Amino acid sequence: MNKLTKKCLFFSLIWFWMAFASLFPIPLGAAEMTANDLVYFTEKFPPHNYLKNGPLQGVSVEILQLIWQKLGVSKNREDIAVVPWARAIKQLETEPNMVLFGMGFTSERAKKFHWVGPYYTHELCLISKKNRGITISNLEQAKNFSIGVVRQDIGHQTLKSLGFKEKTLDLSSDLDQLHKKFIRNRFELICYAKDTYFKYLGHSGHNPDEFKVNYVISVMKSGFGFSKQIPFPLIQNFQAALDELLADQSVERILKKYDLR
Repeated sequence: MNKLTKKCLFFSLIWFWMAFASLFPIPLGAAEMTANDLVYFTEKFPPHNYLKNGPLQGVSVEILQLIWQKLGVSKNREDIAVVPWARAIKQLETEPNMVLFGMGFTSERAKKFHWVGPYYTHELCLISKKNRGITISNLEQAKNFSIGVVRQDIGHQTLKSLGFKEKTLDLSSDLDQLHKKFIRNRFELICYAKDTYFKYLGHSGHNPDEFKVNYVISVMKSGFGFSKQIPFPLIQNFQAALDELLADQSVERILKKYDLR
C-alpha cells in the first residue's frame, strides 16, 4: 500500500467516525458529568422538605445546600422541583441524571438506584386516631384494616412487600392528600414516618395527642437517590461530602434546628 492510498484510507476513516458520531452522540461520561449537570427534586415531607411562605426549606434541603457548597455546585433552592412521589420515582427510573431526596433506603431500591446516606433514621409506623380504639400486636392483625399510604413511597412499597393486598391500601399523591383523607375517616390507619407525621399534625392545627402509633414496622434510613446511569465516582463525591458534614456535626446542628434531636 503506497503513501497516497494510506493517506486516503486514513481520511476515509476519520470521515466515517465523524458521521457516525453525529448520528449517535456519545453520552456524558464520568469525566464530564458533574453535580451541576444533575436535576434535583423532592416531595412535600416536612420538616425535611416543604414549602412555606417562600422558597423550599427543611432538613434535607439545607444538607443538600451544604453538599453543593463542598462540590462547587452553582445551584440554589429554586432549582429544586417539588413533585408527587410516584412521578418522582418514575423519573428516577427512566431519566439518566436525576437526584431524588429524601429517599428511604431498601435493598430493592438499591438494585435500581444509586444512594447516598444516611443523614437521618425514621420509624415507619402504622398510626390511628385514638378514638377508634384500634390495637395491633402484629402485622397479620394489621392486614384486616384499611390503610392509607402515599403512592410508591416507602410505606406503600414496604406494605406490598409484606403481603398487604392492594385492595386494603388507599393511595394518595402526597402527605396533604393522605392527611385530609385520614381526617375524613376514609381509612382506619396510615403508614408513614412517625416523627414527620406527628410534626405535620401540629403544624396543620390538629392535636397530636389524639393520634397514636399502633405498630412500628421498621426503621428506615433516609438519604439521596440517584439515577443508575450517573457515574459512580460522582456518587462517591456526594457521599464523601455528606460524610464530612456528619463528622463535623453540621447535620446534627440542622436536625436540632428543626427539633429532630
